[in-house]
Amino acid sequence: MFDIKKEVDEITKDVVSWKNHLHQNPELAMQEYKTTKFIYELLISFGIEDVCIASDNIGVIATIYGKDKNNAVALRADIDALAIVEDTDDIFKSKNDGVMHACGHDAHTAILLGVAKILFKEKDFLTKSIRLIFQPGEEGLKGAKHMIKNHALENINIECVLALHVCPFLNAGSIYYKYGVLTASSDRFAIRIEGKQGHAAMPHKTVDPIVIAGHTICAVQSIVSREMDPIDSNVISLCTIHGGTLANIIPNEVEIKGTIRSLNKESRDYMLKRIVEVVELTAKVHNGKSIVELQVGVGSVVNDDKLSDIVLDAIKKEIGEDKCLDYKFPTMGGEDFAFYLENIRGMMYKLGTGFDNEENHALHSNHFKVNNEAIPTGMITLLASVLSI
Repeated sequence: MFDIKKEVDEITKDVVSWKNHLHQNPELAMQEYKTTKFIYELLISFGIEDVCIASDNIGVIATIYGKDKNNAVALRADIDALAIVEDTDDIFKSKNDGVMHACGHDAHTAILLGVAKILFKEKDFLTKSIRLIFQPGEEGLKGAKHMIKNHALENINIECVLALHVCPFLNAGSIYYKYGVLTASSDRFAIRIEGKQGHAAMPHKTVDPIVIAGHTICAVQSIVSREMDPIDSNVISLCTIHGGTLANIIPNEVEIKGTIRSLNKESRDYMLKRIVEVVELTAKVHNGKSIVELQVGVGSVVNDDKLSDIVLDAIKKEIGEDKCLDYKFPTMGGEDFAFYLENIRGMMYKLGTGFDNEENHALHSNHFKVNNEAIPTGMITLLASVLSI
């Protein structure tokens, strides 16, 4: 077996430079054309021959062949950024106005590129083959499906899939892990409330969709707070509301958009059904009409217990048991890594990327930063994991 830490140390400077380049040049979900080209060209430069760009020129799939050319472990990194204006003092801050890597996907991508370079260099030590998946569109929950459609899990027997995700509230050098359910399901909805437009001075001649919207918000929020077990973690959040043009016109229409999160299928199904009933009946009571469009998203990421045992044992040997912390509760965030787990077993863990000497900001914040000192730990833990399976 090769010396993992020595190999990581030798290329860390390059990997950090790749991460900084990606951070400066972010692209939105399902628009990652330059990012895809950058990844593809680097993998080819490593000497990896089985590399292909997915359809629509977004996403990359590659295979490094070990002694067993029929069975593989898959490693996945997401490559997309968010529609956020960056507000940091980073010298490598985004050069694309209104687009920012505010969820650490630049670090995920750079880390997997570093792992790919090391694994190809040391491929003679590989028992199984390695499938590399650089996935677009995680933020829109479309990318995993795109890669699965592009045969990311085919043409070789994929035994399992692994991924890491940055965590800004854990200092660099450590990881969080969790057995079982790691993330919530994530679904979205759009509500269109139709009323009857008219003069604000004569509300009795109208059907006011803004009033209906107010009652709808209260009714929808009561689904979780009054109809569901408080011990069962569920969330319905109404996040946008639009309607009206002038202060003296009651509008014809109001639109509300939001998200539904749950940690179990029964509660998820209940909320998806109940929100339609509540919204439609609330509008009817007030002489209006509501139309609900559900966008069923992704289920929970559920880590495989046996795989977690193997991975965590290997990671603890490399970075120390004291650096591996038990993640007590699932997060209500969604992750389209769950789509891969519908087909094969897998595991995701959290990589600490926080600073111990400055304020750490949450994912999706315009102040979010990744501590580059976490990058070696990311590579070491992925390498230890894949080599242990």
